[in-house]
Amino acid sequence: MLNFQAKIPFLSVAPFRKMELKEEFELLAESDSARRSNIRSKSSFTLALLGWLIIGSALNGIVFASLPLKLSATEWQLSLFGSILSSSFNLLIGSTLIIVAQMFNTKEKILKKWQGLVSRFSAWFVILLLLIIPLQFFIGPRAIKQQAIPVAEAINKLNGIVKTVNAVNSEPELRAFLSSLPNQQALPAKFDVPFPVIKQRVLDNVKAQINLANNNAQRKYSQDIQIFLKEAVRNTSEAILMAAAFSTLANLSSSTNNVFTRFIYSLL
Repeated sequence: MLNFQAKIPFLSVAPFRKMELKEEFELLAESDSARRSNIRSKSSFTLALLGWLIIGSALNGIVFASLPLKLSATEWQLSLFGSILSSSFNLLIGSTLIIVAQMFNTKEKILKKWQGLVSRFSAWFVILLLLIIPLQFFIGPRAIKQQAIPVAEAINKLNGIVKTVNAVNSEPELRAFLSSLPNQQALPAKFDVPFPVIKQRVLDNVKAQINLANNNAQRKYSQDIQIFLKEAVRNTSEAILMAAAFSTLANLSSSTNNVFTRFIYSLL
């Protein structure tokens, strides 16, 4: 009888003890889950903010590289294209970090909103990259021709001198015309050779300057074309690669892609 009474308390307490242990384990599990969720939330936001900082830095570089604004200048336009392409990789890295952060924390509404914003930005940036390709081939030759304008004007002035000297018929007229030219050295009081010889020497000297200017202009034009084509091919390949990368980001959201991004994405 005594042994039976001693066992009753043990039998009555054991189930309660098991329930307490179970509740403790559940609390620990919930606490650990909440801690992991908090760490994941902080990490995703940190990753997204880092992405925005990289994007901001890239945009800052583009903005300050375009100052002062010279919208009608072809050199400024080409420089802007180069700045956009050189900053596109940083824009891609920043955009990717924001999208990856949203994948780590899909329930966060702010990250989801940021992901949609980045996808829309990527879709529009693809269009900009594709527009740069033909625009640079249109603007580049114009820029090279504009650089050749001062040389062409100088050659025209030299041709005008030749025409005027040919029309001169006396030494006083020749002296008066040569004295009127800018940066002209002082003429001697008396020429040591006859007027026709002096006239021919002046013509030969001016024609030599014209030939030299033409040769230099042609050589510079050839060099400028080679440099431009090299840069244009490099920019084209980089623009295509970046357009493909941003098309991937844009197509993560079905509501933000467009015909350009879908076409490039279908080629990948």
